[in-house]
Amino acid sequence: MKSRTIESVIVADRRGEFVDVTEELLRAIKDSAITEGCAVAYCRHTTCGLLINEWEDGALEDLGGHLERLIPADGYFKHDDLGVRTQNLQPGERANGRSHVVQMILGGTSHAIPVSSGEPLLGRWQRLIFVELDEPKERSLLFHVFGE
Repeated sequence: MKSRTIESVIVADRRGEFVDVTEELLRAIKDSAITEGCAVAYCRHTTCGLLINEWEDGALEDLGGHLERLIPADGYFKHDDLGVRTQNLQPGERANGRSHVVQMILGGTSHAIPVSSGEPLLGRWQRLIFVELDEPKERSLLFHVFGE
Protein backbone atom coordinates (compact mmCIF):
# COMPACT_ATOMS: atom_id res chain seq x y z
CA MET A 1 0.00 0.00 0.00
CA LYS A 2 1.20 3.50 -0.85
CA SER A 3 0.31 6.74 0.89
CA ARG A 4 1.04 10.40 0.43
CA THR A 5 0.13 13.49 2.44
CA ILE A 6 -0.27 16.77 0.59
CA GLU A 7 -0.93 20.13 2.23
CA SER A 8 -2.95 22.97 0.73
CA VAL A 9 -3.10 26.42 2.26
CA ILE A 10 -6.54 28.03 2.16
CA VAL A 11 -7.28 31.70 2.86
CA ALA A 12 -10.89 32.85 2.82
CA ASP A 13 -11.77 36.49 2.21
CA ARG A 14 -14.12 36.83 5.19
CA ARG A 15 -15.66 35.15 8.21
CA GLY A 16 -18.48 32.83 7.17
CA GLU A 17 -17.13 32.33 3.65
CA PHE A 18 -17.45 28.99 1.88
CA VAL A 19 -14.56 27.93 -0.37
CA ASP A 20 -14.90 25.06 -2.85
CA VAL A 21 -11.75 22.97 -2.32
CA THR A 22 -12.74 20.08 -4.59
CA GLU A 23 -10.02 21.01 -7.09
CA GLU A 24 -7.40 20.73 -4.33
CA LEU A 25 -8.75 17.24 -3.53
CA LEU A 26 -8.54 16.25 -7.21
CA ARG A 27 -4.98 17.59 -7.46
CA ALA A 28 -3.91 15.72 -4.30
CA ILE A 29 -5.29 12.44 -5.67
CA LYS A 30 -3.56 13.01 -9.02
CA ASP A 31 -0.26 13.99 -7.38
CA SER A 32 -0.37 10.90 -5.15
CA ALA A 33 -0.51 8.58 -8.21
CA ILE A 34 -2.95 6.40 -6.25
CA THR A 35 -5.86 5.14 -8.34
CA GLU A 36 -7.68 2.83 -5.89
CA GLY A 37 -8.01 3.66 -2.22
CA CYS A 38 -9.14 6.54 -0.07
CA ALA A 39 -8.45 10.23 0.38
CA VAL A 40 -8.81 11.77 3.80
CA ALA A 41 -9.35 15.53 3.77
CA TYR A 42 -8.47 17.03 7.15
CA CYS A 43 -8.57 20.63 8.39
CA ARG A 44 -6.11 21.27 11.22
CA HIS A 45 -8.05 24.08 12.91
CA THR A 46 -10.88 24.35 15.45
CA THR A 47 -12.57 27.45 14.03
CA CYS A 48 -13.25 26.28 10.50
CA GLY A 49 -14.67 23.13 9.00
CA LEU A 50 -15.14 20.88 6.02
CA LEU A 51 -18.44 19.94 4.46
CA ILE A 52 -19.45 17.67 1.63
CA ASN A 53 -22.54 19.10 0.02
CA GLU A 54 -23.91 20.76 -3.07
CA TRP A 55 -22.17 23.95 -4.21
CA GLU A 56 -25.28 26.05 -4.74
CA ASP A 57 -25.68 29.65 -3.61
CA GLY A 58 -29.12 29.18 -2.06
CA ALA A 59 -28.10 26.13 -0.03
CA LEU A 60 -24.96 27.83 1.25
CA GLU A 61 -26.86 31.02 2.13
CA ASP A 62 -29.48 28.89 3.89
CA LEU A 63 -26.81 27.21 6.00
CA GLY A 64 -25.17 30.52 6.93
CA GLY A 65 -28.52 32.11 7.78
CA HIS A 66 -29.74 29.21 9.88
CA LEU A 67 -26.45 29.01 11.77
CA GLU A 68 -26.70 32.74 12.54
CA ARG A 69 -30.23 32.28 13.93
CA LEU A 70 -29.25 29.16 15.85
CA ILE A 71 -26.03 30.66 17.25
CA PRO A 72 -26.25 34.48 17.14
CA ALA A 73 -22.94 36.33 16.93
CA ASP A 74 -24.04 38.66 19.74
CA GLY A 75 -24.68 35.76 22.16
CA TYR A 76 -22.68 35.13 25.32
CA PHE A 77 -19.78 32.68 25.01
CA LYS A 78 -17.78 31.65 28.11
CA HIS A 79 -14.84 31.02 25.80
CA ASP A 80 -14.69 34.78 25.20
CA ASP A 81 -15.15 35.76 28.87
CA LEU A 82 -11.58 36.18 30.09
CA GLY A 83 -12.92 36.71 33.62
CA VAL A 84 -14.05 33.06 33.58
CA ARG A 85 -11.77 31.32 31.11
CA THR A 86 -8.47 29.97 32.40
CA GLN A 87 -7.35 27.39 29.80
CA ASN A 88 -5.44 27.65 26.51
CA LEU A 89 -5.03 31.42 26.71
CA GLN A 90 -2.71 33.09 24.23
CA PRO A 91 -1.42 36.67 24.09
CA GLY A 92 -3.85 38.81 22.08
CA GLU A 93 -6.68 36.28 22.52
CA ARG A 94 -9.56 37.03 20.14
CA ALA A 95 -13.25 36.60 20.81
CA ASN A 96 -14.05 33.53 18.72
CA GLY A 97 -16.32 31.48 20.97
CA ARG A 98 -19.06 31.44 18.35
CA SER A 99 -16.63 30.05 15.77
CA HIS A 100 -15.82 27.13 18.05
CA VAL A 101 -19.49 26.39 18.78
CA VAL A 102 -20.51 26.52 15.12
CA GLN A 103 -17.64 24.18 14.20
CA MET A 104 -18.75 21.71 16.87
CA ILE A 105 -22.30 21.75 15.50
CA LEU A 106 -21.10 21.34 11.93
CA GLY A 107 -19.03 18.49 13.30
CA GLY A 108 -16.56 18.20 10.51
CA THR A 109 -12.82 18.62 10.44
CA SER A 110 -12.31 15.60 8.19
CA HIS A 111 -13.90 13.41 5.55
CA ALA A 112 -12.83 10.07 4.13
CA ILE A 113 -13.59 9.93 0.41
CA PRO A 114 -13.24 6.69 -1.58
CA VAL A 115 -11.02 6.85 -4.67
CA SER A 116 -11.52 4.66 -7.73
CA SER A 117 -9.91 4.93 -11.16
CA GLY A 118 -7.97 7.92 -9.83
CA GLU A 119 -11.13 9.92 -9.05
CA PRO A 120 -12.92 10.75 -5.79
CA LEU A 121 -16.26 8.93 -5.60
CA LEU A 122 -18.29 12.03 -4.83
CA GLY A 123 -21.96 12.10 -5.74
CA ARG A 124 -23.23 14.01 -8.74
CA TRP A 125 -23.65 17.32 -6.91
CA GLN A 126 -21.21 16.80 -4.06
CA ARG A 127 -18.27 19.14 -3.57
CA LEU A 128 -15.73 19.41 -0.78
CA ILE A 129 -16.34 22.76 0.91
CA PHE A 130 -14.15 24.61 3.41
CA VAL A 131 -15.97 27.06 5.69
CA GLU A 132 -14.14 29.84 7.53
CA LEU A 133 -15.80 30.54 10.88
CA ASP A 134 -13.25 32.96 12.35
CA GLU A 135 -11.15 35.84 11.09
CA PRO A 136 -9.54 34.87 7.77
CA LYS A 137 -5.96 33.68 7.93
CA GLU A 138 -3.87 30.94 6.40
CA ARG A 139 -5.44 27.54 7.08
CA SER A 140 -3.80 24.17 6.60
CA LEU A 141 -5.84 21.56 4.74
CA LEU A 142 -4.24 18.12 4.56
CA PHE A 143 -5.04 15.39 2.05
CA HIS A 144 -3.81 11.94 3.01
CA VAL A 145 -4.28 9.61 0.06
CA PHE A 146 -3.61 5.91 0.48
CA GLY A 147 -4.13 2.74 -1.50
CA GLU A 148 -2.74 1.26 -4.70
